[in-house]
Amino acid sequence: MAKHLNDENLYVFDEDHVSSNIRPKSGDMMQRLLDFLTSRYFVLGLLFSIFGLLILIKTVSLQFSDASKKISASSVGVSHQYLVPAPRGDILDRNGRVIATSQEINVLMLANSGLDDEHLNSMCLELSYLLDQYNCVPVADLDDYFSVNPYEFLKSDEEIALWQTNRNLFALKEPNPNTVVTYKDDYVKTDPKIFFLYLRRKFGIDENYNEEEAYRIIRMRYQIFTDNWSFQTGTPVLIAKDVPEELIRYLLEQNYRYMGIIANKEYRRVYTPLAKVSSHVIGYIGKISQSRLTELAPVGYLGSDMVGQGGVEAQMERYLHGQYGEKPYNIWSTDEDQGIFYDGNIGIDPVPGATVHLTIDTNLQQVGINAIKDYIAAAVKEEELKQTGYKTASAGSFVVMNVNTGEVLAMGSYPDFDPNDFVLSMEGDAQAKAQVKYYLGIDEYQDITAVDMPLWNRAIMSMYPPGSTFKMVTALAALDCGRITPQNSEVRCVSPTDFGGMPWKCLEMPETGHGLLDLTSGLATSCNIYFATLGVDTTINEIDRIGAALGLGELTGIDLPGEIPGIRANRANKRLLRQYVTDEDQDWHVADTAQAAIGQFDNCFTVIQLARYTAALATNTLVTPHVIDKVVAEDGSILYEGSKEAIPCGFDQSYLDAIHEGMKAVVTSEQGTAHGRLNDLPIRVACKTGTAETGFEEIKKEYSNGLFVCYAPADDPEICIALCIEKGEWGSYTSDIAKKLLLAYFDLPDPKEDAPVQTAPPLGDVPTPTPVPIETEEINEE
Repeated sequence: MAKHLNDENLYVFDEDHVSSNIRPKSGDMMQRLLDFLTSRYFVLGLLFSIFGLLILIKTVSLQFSDASKKISASSVGVSHQYLVPAPRGDILDRNGRVIATSQEINVLMLANSGLDDEHLNSMCLELSYLLDQYNCVPVADLDDYFSVNPYEFLKSDEEIALWQTNRNLFALKEPNPNTVVTYKDDYVKTDPKIFFLYLRRKFGIDENYNEEEAYRIIRMRYQIFTDNWSFQTGTPVLIAKDVPEELIRYLLEQNYRYMGIIANKEYRRVYTPLAKVSSHVIGYIGKISQSRLTELAPVGYLGSDMVGQGGVEAQMERYLHGQYGEKPYNIWSTDEDQGIFYDGNIGIDPVPGATVHLTIDTNLQQVGINAIKDYIAAAVKEEELKQTGYKTASAGSFVVMNVNTGEVLAMGSYPDFDPNDFVLSMEGDAQAKAQVKYYLGIDEYQDITAVDMPLWNRAIMSMYPPGSTFKMVTALAALDCGRITPQNSEVRCVSPTDFGGMPWKCLEMPETGHGLLDLTSGLATSCNIYFATLGVDTTINEIDRIGAALGLGELTGIDLPGEIPGIRANRANKRLLRQYVTDEDQDWHVADTAQAAIGQFDNCFTVIQLARYTAALATNTLVTPHVIDKVVAEDGSILYEGSKEAIPCGFDQSYLDAIHEGMKAVVTSEQGTAHGRLNDLPIRVACKTGTAETGFEEIKKEYSNGLFVCYAPADDPEICIALCIEKGEWGSYTSDIAKKLLLAYFDLPDPKEDAPVQTAPPLGDVPTPTPVPIETEEINEE
């Protein structure tokens, strides 16, 4: 029942009938307000509001106060992590001997600890003295451009201008002709003293430091400045290498004094003495180029990385490089005890580069390189005695290859280089710097380097006329197209004679010729008229077909950078090489075939092609030469294996057997061009010598090139050898180099050489002199 409210009989249900003008008394309002203000809910709410307001005020003051730069540098901008380099993978020879490896070294890095110029400069000066005291290797290259005592720039005006205008460095501008340049403006400084003052001002070095102290500070600050973006965003900057443990302990113990100092590990590429005798196979490392960085940056490469610059180092770069790790770091900064501590055990460990196992036998490499050096030294000495005025042997290359697998057991090129020189030159070694200038042909070395080409792998990057080493191609073409047979291979050597109007003479019997010769005696004596006649009868098209089938004038596919394909003499290449002469001179003539058949005219091949071709003759299979056996990851898994591809040639074995007999006779026959030099070997060798004209003999007063190819044992082939000595004079003489390689490979003693020294080679090895061109009629050899 509703409660009775007053005398007018109003009830609760009737409240809406009560007048809206009824208001509580003022005394009641004050009482209620007092109750609210003294309640515990109000007190708690007020406290929370005050606390939130204080946080807001503190945040605003931090954001807009003068300390913002310091806080950004020491707390917000610093990510407190750095990259940990990975050791570059080792390179081993086929016997597991180390050719290239990585040496762990201590390095110092400097992280942004929020120091202002005054305190940073003071610390840099102390560090400079400490690094000198402990013989550490600085990484700043300022001394390569500039010196203070005396004031001078150390590079050309153009290089200094490029350095100062580099947008990622000083970003100075070229002044107008009438502009007066001072140390305070942003124009290129051509006066080294003004540039010194510019740097002093740029790095905030006050006048209390003398010139020597200021330059020490500038050197340290310059190193930071070259990677300023990384430094400002929290990535430590490398400042010194080869830091002894004693100094590292001292600096870390005094880390409150040397704020931002971090000790880390890096890896230096180290080449053993075996690398020098294999330098063109191994290559070397150097600073990454901008174009290469663009290519490799997506897979984690940095602008400071070292990459392979040639040979296996370049070819297997992605396997050798490894992957950076990432670790947090802790430094004493201007935050003092307000900084954050990061556990050094967390992060990502670096992944070491993989190990590259080569097919190369470094013992065989050493024998081959020494043999070439000995040959050149003897040739120079002999020429000094003869005094003909001709330039003699000065360079060469060789290849030793497994005929069944294509494994390159040795590949040498001379002059060569020492890969260590490139590493040491980057660390300031004066002698290494001079050597690198020679290798690269810089300044005073330009002319001599153009001749020596020490970085040039002649075995795969130079092509030579093959001379008489090509005659097996002509023989096989004649057999394959039926011009001769293994049972009937006689051709009459008539001298004098002509081919397409071009006069020829037999070099051994110029007045009569040899008469009838078969294939065996033709190869043994290397009779030019025999093979020229055979070639003309066979036609250039057939010779070219067989040459291509044997891999001549084609890339071999070797796993090294820089290989060239060479050139086969044929109709198409004659037109291609003579685009700017008359149509008549582009036509193919009988005389061209005669020259091509003995390995002259346009024929030019690399030494690696000659080795592959020789292996094909021995096995009837075209193998793929390779220097890399396998690449093995740290966990033992195989990431890559060298190509074992072999293409059957498909020649009639009786044709190859007939050629084999002729190649054996080069040694066993008394008329053989290598009889006097290889006949005393305890193993049988099948070979061919070659003396190839370059076309410059009379013009440059230099000897012809000497070439040699062989395989052994003759009846059960294991290896083949191909070599070329530039200006080597006689191909038969170069067989001495092959002999030393054969003895080393088969581990045989060097037999006594009782035969008298030859004063001239067998005449069959001498190329036909280049005749005077005469009018000839083109014939159709299709």
